[in-house]
Amino acid sequence: MGLTIAFLMFTGKLPRPILWPQPELLVAPGDNVTLWCSRPKLSSHEEVTFILGKVGTQKPLQKQISAHLWTSFSLSSVKPEHHGSYNCTYREQKEPARESEPSEALQLVVPGSLSKPSLSVLPGPVVEPGMLVTLQCQQPPHTSLWRATFTLLRMGTSQPLKSQSPSGTLAVFPLISLSAQDAGNYSCFYQDRTVPYKISQPSEVLEIWVIDVPPRPSLSAWPGPKVASGSDVTFFCWGPSRGTRFVLYKEEDEKNLLSMDIVQHGALYFLNHVTPKYSGNYSCTYQLSINEHLWKQHSDSLQLIVTSSEFSNTLIIILSCVSFLLLLLCLLLLAVLCQGSIPVDTGMATERPRELSVPLAEDPQRVTYTELNARNLNKRKANPKESPREPTLYATLSLK
Repeated sequence: MGLTIAFLMFTGKLPRPILWPQPELLVAPGDNVTLWCSRPKLSSHEEVTFILGKVGTQKPLQKQISAHLWTSFSLSSVKPEHHGSYNCTYREQKEPARESEPSEALQLVVPGSLSKPSLSVLPGPVVEPGMLVTLQCQQPPHTSLWRATFTLLRMGTSQPLKSQSPSGTLAVFPLISLSAQDAGNYSCFYQDRTVPYKISQPSEVLEIWVIDVPPRPSLSAWPGPKVASGSDVTFFCWGPSRGTRFVLYKEEDEKNLLSMDIVQHGALYFLNHVTPKYSGNYSCTYQLSINEHLWKQHSDSLQLIVTSSEFSNTLIIILSCVSFLLLLLCLLLLAVLCQGSIPVDTGMATERPRELSVPLAEDPQRVTYTELNARNLNKRKANPKESPREPTLYATLSLK
C-alpha cells in the first residue's frame, strides 16, 4: 500500500495554471496581444517548461523555459485565424517529468468582416442587486446569417460569458440575480458555424450598473464660482454615462428647472452675461432610463457669486450727475425763454415807427393821393363795458 501511494504522488498531475490576455481578449486584426501563463509555487525551484496550445490543434504553438512563476507568449499582428480558445500547461524538466492540468480555456476574439450586431438590455442598464436582466444580441437586418453562433463578452474577463446557436438572428442571454460583481461593460459578436474564422465585428459596448443607490453627480462652474457682472458662466454636471436627462436649478426656485445639453458622462448649461441677480446656490440632478423616481440624485450645492464691477458703479454715478446737470440747464433755458416772450408795460409812450414814405403820383386830373398808415394812429385801450365804435378816418384833399 505504501509503495502504491508513493507512486501516485510521484506520477500525479501538477496544479493547473492560469492564462489571461493583455490588454484584452478582444483584439483588432493587426494588433499585438500577450498571453500570460502563471503557475502556483512548487516545492522545488527548478525550471519548468510552459506550453501554449490552441483548442483544435495537436501541436503546441509556443514553449518557454523559465524558473519564474509566470511567462508570456506573444502573438504579433493577429489575424482572424488567431480567433479561438487557448490554454497553457507547464511540465517539469527532470525525468520522469510531471505535467500540469491545462488551464481554463481563454477565448481570443479577433473580429472579421461581418457587420457588427446590436446589444440591448431589458428592463434597463441600471438594476438593483438580485434582479434579472436580459441581454439581446441581434444581427443587422442586411446580414441574416441563419447558422450563426452568438457569444456574450464582459470586458476585463479572460473568457466569454455565454455562447448559443439560435435558429434565428437573435440571441437572448439572461443574467439571473445580478450582484455588484456583474456590473461592467458588455459586448457580443456572432460567427458562422460552417465557415471557420468568419466572424463579425463586436457590438457597441453596453454598460450595466448594479447598485442600490446610483452615484451622486457633481457640479462645477467655469471659469469659476465667482465672476464679475457681464461674464459668461458654464455649468458642468458630471454623472453616469447612462444618464438620460440632466437638469440644473437654483435652490431658491426649484420649480424653475433648466434643461441641459447632454455630453459624454454629463451635461453642460450656459449662462450668458450674468448679473448679480444670478447669484445663488445651484444644484444639478440626472435621471436614468429605469424607475425615474428612484434613480434621481442631487449634487452638492454650488454657490455662484456675481460681483458688480467698480468701474461700472463709478460710471453709473458719473452718468447720474451729468444727467442731473443737463436737467438743470434745460430748466434754466426754458425759464429764460418764457420770460422773454411776456410784454412789459413801463407806462411810457413807445417811439412811433416811421411812416412809410410813398412818392406822390400825379393824376391827369391834377388830384393828389396820400396813403395812410393805420398802424401809426393813436391806439386806445378798449373798455369792455363800452360798445365798440367804428373807426373814423379823415383825409384832406387838395384840389388845384
